[in-house]
Amino acid sequence: MATSRKAGDVTLDFRNMDFSTMSEKGLPDPHEQLRPLKLLELFGGIGAPRRALENIFGPSCLRSIDYIEVLPYAVQSYNQIFQCGPRPQDIRIWNLAPDIVVHGSPCQDFSNEGKNNINTGRSILFERTLQILDPTPKNGFPELSRQPKVVIWENVPGLLWKFQDCMEYYQEVMDEFGYYSYHKILTASDYNIPQNRDRVFVVSILKDVPGADRFEFPEKMTPQWTLKDFIDKKVSFNDPAVQLKDAEKAILGTLPDGTLTVREGTKKGYAEVKEWQIINLAIPGSKNRRGRVGDNAKTITTAPRQAIYYHGKVRMLTAKEYLRLMGYRDQDYKKMSKAGITDQQICQLAGNSICVPVLEALFRKLHDMDIIQDPSEVLRKTLEKPKQKKGKDDQPE
Repeated sequence: MATSRKAGDVTLDFRNMDFSTMSEKGLPDPHEQLRPLKLLELFGGIGAPRRALENIFGPSCLRSIDYIEVLPYAVQSYNQIFQCGPRPQDIRIWNLAPDIVVHGSPCQDFSNEGKNNINTGRSILFERTLQILDPTPKNGFPELSRQPKVVIWENVPGLLWKFQDCMEYYQEVMDEFGYYSYHKILTASDYNIPQNRDRVFVVSILKDVPGADRFEFPEKMTPQWTLKDFIDKKVSFNDPAVQLKDAEKAILGTLPDGTLTVREGTKKGYAEVKEWQIINLAIPGSKNRRGRVGDNAKTITTAPRQAIYYHGKVRMLTAKEYLRLMGYRDQDYKKMSKAGITDQQICQLAGNSICVPVLEALFRKLHDMDIIQDPSEVLRKTLEKPKQKKGKDDQPE
């Protein structure tokens, strides 16, 4: 039966209440619960940051507090990959303050493949990210309840020379917001992915975080796999999906000794192709195209046309193989395909994504420096601490 309030009951004062220390019958104490890293994904694609962090810490140690993406089939793919849906949460320790923000704003206007016209609007959307991060906006209402510890921006290398003013502007604003920023071009092939994909990463860390002033990018890794390891040997050369177009076939040739060649815009006029090498067949009519052949995949675009040569035959790479070369799992491909996402759409999504192993290397470096912490390890250390007995003075007034 309900009773009225009496002397000694808790004072109603929400501004000074700390619910993270509150005990509730039938529920574990807040300090005994896992507190996942909170991730905000802007221009989220198919969830490369989430995949990278889950690979390191496990799904239970991460919560994506929001995922922003405008492309419908990218959102559909993301939901299938991560089986999104409500999970049990304790309101005593709930909040919408992200620990990490990752944004890969549109790169078309910064890219060599694009029109390099910053006025089209797409690539300037990195400024929308700055609005979201602004701790003191003009209207007095920050969009985030707390500044994230780490902000990562990924984009194309052209940002460093063709649009250097944009890069300088971004880092100056982040400095005003209270962050140290570091930038470097990282190549996927240096982080166990046989793809020559160069991208600039800007890592910004709140200045009051210990170690923020001494961040260094991860060292290059010794390759564990080759391109051959990423090729699906079960694919039939007769599959209609892996056939070359006539214009692509036209730039292939054979030397008298049987060596396969591809036409290139060099003095020699062609490049020889060895077993298990990639052939970039994009823009087959180009007279100036060079570097079509290599031991690594070329940069995967949103409409990739790359072929692989083995067993004396040539075929196009599949959507599943493109996903593999971005660090995704075969089960991710299966989930996307089962949801009705076409192979052409999957190829586009792969080309738009951030390479997962590169993000993993960045997150591991931040973890090694104790800038971001493993929630499981934090919980373990908390539980190892001896509990303090509550006395009369510990009771709420």
